[in-house]
Amino acid sequence: MLVRRFSKFAFPLVAIAAGAFLLAGCHGRHCGWKNRPEQKAEHIVKRLAKELDLNEDQKTKLDKIKTEILLRKADFKVVHSGIHDEIFSQLKASSVDQGKLNQAFEDREAKMKELRTFLISEFAEFQAILTPNQREKLVAKLQEFCP
Repeated sequence: MLVRRFSKFAFPLVAIAAGAFLLAGCHGRHCGWKNRPEQKAEHIVKRLAKELDLNEDQKTKLDKIKTEILLRKADFKVVHSGIHDEIFSQLKASSVDQGKLNQAFEDREAKMKELRTFLISEFAEFQAILTPNQREKLVAKLQEFCP
């Protein structure tokens, strides 16, 4: 129940932050999704800089945000993969240890909350570096992908 409620509210916030980097920065067959996360992020940053006509100061700040997010990529992997291992081990066992499984979900939710707070602060930092005109351009681009 808590996971469902968390997903209902956190996903849109995370999607907005990720959308600024993912949706606006990449579409079509030239996206490069088969590359490493660092290459994807670099592509997205370049695309944002071009589409929004960012000045050098804005590019520097955007690069800093990209770097901070990439430094946390291990945390994102832990959130996505950690619970699978616990579920698989519980399936293999003769009975389900509900306490252990609940604790694993609680740990995951705490990590997700920490990452959500981090992403929202990065999103706020990104939004603050944009001019009103750039924000309008970005919103228009995002709305193309999210009708």
